[in-house]
Amino acid sequence: MDHTITRRGFVAAGGMTATAYLQKRGVNDRIRVAIVGVGARGSFLLAECLRFAADQNVEIAMVCDLWTKQQDRAAAMIKDATGTEPVKVRYIDQVLSRSDIDGVIIATPDFAHARLMTQALKAGKDVFCEKPMGNVLSEVKEAYATAKSLPRVVQIGTQDFSSGNYQAARDFLRSGKLGKVTRIVLESSCNAPRWRGVPAVKEIKEHETDWNAWLLGHKDRPFDPQLYFEFRLYREFSSGIPDQWMSHFIAGAAYVMDDPFPESVTASGGVFLHKDGRETSDTFQTLLTYPKGFLVSYAMMFGNDAGQVVRYYAQNGTVEEVKSRYVVSGAGAAGRPQRIREPFTLAPLEPTDHMRNWFECMRTRQKPRADVLSGYSHSVAVIMAAQAESSGKRLYWDRVNEEITDTPPQRTSTAS
Repeated sequence: MDHTITRRGFVAAGGMTATAYLQKRGVNDRIRVAIVGVGARGSFLLAECLRFAADQNVEIAMVCDLWTKQQDRAAAMIKDATGTEPVKVRYIDQVLSRSDIDGVIIATPDFAHARLMTQALKAGKDVFCEKPMGNVLSEVKEAYATAKSLPRVVQIGTQDFSSGNYQAARDFLRSGKLGKVTRIVLESSCNAPRWRGVPAVKEIKEHETDWNAWLLGHKDRPFDPQLYFEFRLYREFSSGIPDQWMSHFIAGAAYVMDDPFPESVTASGGVFLHKDGRETSDTFQTLLTYPKGFLVSYAMMFGNDAGQVVRYYAQNGTVEEVKSRYVVSGAGAAGRPQRIREPFTLAPLEPTDHMRNWFECMRTRQKPRADVLSGYSHSVAVIMAAQAESSGKRLYWDRVNEEITDTPPQRTSTAS
């Protein structure tokens, strides 16, 4: 029997506190990580790892992907940067069985995130999980509960949490100078048929991957390269816009307002322009009410590129994102003696790099910028929005039972 105990296994077993163990072990020991899923997003995250690998004493020791060609490309990228070729594997079990792997980066298709995150946490690994944390409520709840029960470091891939802007806006709103915020508008746009026409669709061959493993329990069907790479267009696997774009925006708003879960959600959308067989909407809008008493409007379209709008409307003025910074002004507060007199820009609070922050927290055992609560709460919001769009119903979040309902639950205090 193998009695090897990993660092996190020892801490979890109560051998000593995480702080004491790190003092004994030495904070400069090498961290070894694996990346699971090295498509477009995974390759971006891999490049981020390589930026900080030497400085943070991190080794990208394993590459895991069902498609062998993506394994090879990622491994070559690592070897070119570090001179060392990582181990290449197809299945996450081959990663999680390794006691010498400290952390796992999950950048698989969205529908696999929560399940793989739970597996990795239970195997004693710290996790960097791309957003959304999940798009099936039962799986997201399990991942959240697992993370809360174990001494793991979980960073969610909502990178703006490390910009320092959310923290600056949150601090300013807490000062009370803007008065009560009652409405938030979040809008983005793209004038292109997103997620259709991925070049790899014509490149992959069925024998180069494991189609059944990719399906992850979904109903069996013939190998479909379009579904494999363009899964965000198919409702069985993704909600499209809510999963991909809304998750970023709503996570930020919930953090700034310190109100993680919506109270109720309505939504509408449709395929109005890109009639290419997609099922998920190319134009989408949702309205969310929150327990503290404010309304969030989120909208996204693929038929115009008018730009991004982030605005917090309050009694004494407005906070608006301008060129990646939050600007405070008295817009909309004319006649109020407490209005903001002159516009000013909020300086970001302790900006950092998202991947670096995860590496640092793996050593210190501190909470990273985008913690597991942010992932859980944004997942609940986007799942509710997707279900509201599909059903045409106003949906509610039952905080006591942590379930989505179509009738208002009894009001309770804000969950945390």
